[in-house]
Amino acid sequence: MNIVIRPYQAGDLEVLRRITVDSFDGVSFDQIVESKFGILNGHDWRWRKARHIEEDLSSNPTGAFVAEAESEIVGYITTQLDRPSGKARIPNLAIAAGARGQGLGRRLLQYALDYLRREGMAYAMIETMAGNEVGEHLYPACGFVEIGRQIHFGIQL
Repeated sequence: MNIVIRPYQAGDLEVLRRITVDSFDGVSFDQIVESKFGILNGHDWRWRKARHIEEDLSSNPTGAFVAEAESEIVGYITTQLDRPSGKARIPNLAIAAGARGQGLGRRLLQYALDYLRREGMAYAMIETMAGNEVGEHLYPACGFVEIGRQIHFGIQL
């Protein structure tokens, strides 16, 4: 598969939403919240998770990158920059079902890390839910080290 990684373009958004919902099924924090409280405020976890992409793109559109195979989007990665602290964050990385298992997540991560280095960031953070086997394997394989674990509490109002 010949992959090209390029900057995000406004016309990519709908495809990124679709890939997001498909990729995060079973490992989405929003899905876990829904399993505890049910559908909230008239919107399911898919709607809430898809909105994360819009937040990522509004905060750092030049730090979002799309992978294409034969002019079809097959994955993406987003970044956020906190320049004063030198901290970068990778909030979303998603690969279309037919493109998984071929090293594309690793390539997108490396591409984003190169971008973050060029932007002068001192360190980068990425997180995954416990039980996300892909993330728990991929991130350390790309040089990330586990910093800590966090417990989330919620209450339905």
